Amino acid sequence: MLSWYREAVFESNPGSTFVLEVDSSSNRFQRLFLAYAACVEGFELCLPVLYVDETFGKSIYKGQILCATGMNGNQSFFPLAMCVCDSETDANWTFFFEHLKSLLEPQGRVITFISDRGVGLLSAFDKVFPGNPHLFCYKHLVFNLMSKYKDEGNSVVKEDVKRKFFELAYSCTDKEYRFHLRELREVGGFDIINTFLSDMPLENWCRAFFPGSRYGIMANSITESFNYWISVEREMPVYTMLDQTRIKMMQQMGERRDEAELWTTELTPVMEGRLKDGMEQAHNFSVHYSHTNVYEVRSKYSYEVDLGTLSCSCKKWQINCFPCCHGLAAIQSASLDVYAFIDEYFRVDHYKKCYDFPIRPISNVDILPPLTKRPRRRPRLKMFKSRGESEKNLIHCGHCGKMGQHNKKTCTVPI
Repeated sequence: MLSWYREAVFESNPGSTFVLEVDSSSNRFQRLFLAYAACVEGFELCLPVLYVDETFGKSIYKGQILCATGMNGNQSFFPLAMCVCDSETDANWTFFFEHLKSLLEPQGRVITFISDRGVGLLSAFDKVFPGNPHLFCYKHLVFNLMSKYKDEGNSVVKEDVKRKFFELAYSCTDKEYRFHLRELREVGGFDIINTFLSDMPLENWCRAFFPGSRYGIMANSITESFNYWISVEREMPVYTMLDQTRIKMMQQMGERRDEAELWTTELTPVMEGRLKDGMEQAHNFSVHYSHTNVYEVRSKYSYEVDLGTLSCSCKKWQINCFPCCHGLAAIQSASLDVYAFIDEYFRVDHYKKCYDFPIRPISNVDILPPLTKRPRRRPRLKMFKSRGESEKNLIHCGHCGKMGQHNKKTCTVPI
């Protein structure tokens, strides 16, 4: 069935990638990789970030589902590719990443990956994507850190450690990082904290040290949303799961495309709301011109904004890839068009292009059933017997003594 489905995908959705591997000795399914052409084309117009995660199949066949999910300009998930395999191993992650790389390389973009550091994922990622930025999910790091305090401290200590680690991970500058690290060590214990952080490069988990474009991302929540979205399909056998997920994705892409046609703003609704909030904060600042494109923005503290490099000394513009409130204050002071300073991925026209490539239906019907008409009136529950079908009761003849369809008067047997 999977072999037929692969050919059906190629025929109905040209340009798609469907790799099916079978154990040659037993002829049993081993693993597969699937990415529809529409998803690959659409992802090129999504943010250059990719969430990779695994989830488990819930059917009687179990297994693991490896997913690569993007994010569109309205901060919603955009499915790119999936792999179905027997377990989460280095070999299966390598298989997944190698085929994923073949899709991403032609796009020519530097993709930032976000993951939960699952089993086999890190080693496979370093082999296939050695130069790509890689973020570790903050929520999973918190969970791992809390596991260090199972036998130590009370709930108050754990909550303090959790709060201090949040401040540390969300630090925007080196100065903030050093300050919050000192506080975390005091609350959580020097040895425990140092051991926990020793094998994690700073750029993988702390905002202040990430060198690329992270679009404010700290957690792997997008893939969790996608995994929940297909929770019912995960209970199905592989073939049914793939087909029902395709239908779900096809329908969602069509609905989002139609919905975007009704939007009248320059930015997508979520980002337009974020811009509005930032503009309201910007009214409370005083702005002072320094030199070309450079401004000093003052509130409780003073910040340097450079409109030429799209940066602010608070670092939030660079971290979120979206103007911070200080940047918006400087833009307003310079009487410039604020939309000219916002990433194109957040624009409605760019969002619409993500869904210009529909997933095509798959047809497996060659001969259509005949058209029928429902008869008038209520259908009969009991069938009328035709001539010759009616059954007659046998009677006893008082003359010949036999059972038949005659009686004493009509009996023809001689006396």
